[in-house]
Amino acid sequence: MLPPEQTARQRIADLLFNTRLTSRQLAQLVGISERQVEDHLLHIAKTVASDRSRRFMLEPSQCRDCGYIFRDRSRLTKPSRCPRCRSEAITAPRYGIDLLTSRGKTRPEGS
Repeated sequence: MLPPEQTARQRIADLLFNTRLTSRQLAQLVGISERQVEDHLLHIAKTVASDRSRRFMLEPSQCRDCGYIFRDRSRLTKPSRCPRCRSEAITAPRYGIDLLTSRGKTRPEGS
């Protein structure tokens, strides 16, 4: 259960800081549905985009059968099928929030 002083969205944002998690992992950690997590992620991505000190990171889904990477996908949800081989064996995208250095590059973890 969430502490009363933190909303689900705040908790998700905290969990994403300097790590990569799937929406299913976030749903389990926060105690809400995966669909709710995906809705929160849209808002978190917009909020982080307006902050020059942080960057919302998305590790795209990948087909387990042919290796196709969904780089150009704008949706944050997991694709249902590979456009190359039509396989449904797709990894879930992973999300994170990284701090940026003064030059706009991501700061390595632990710095």
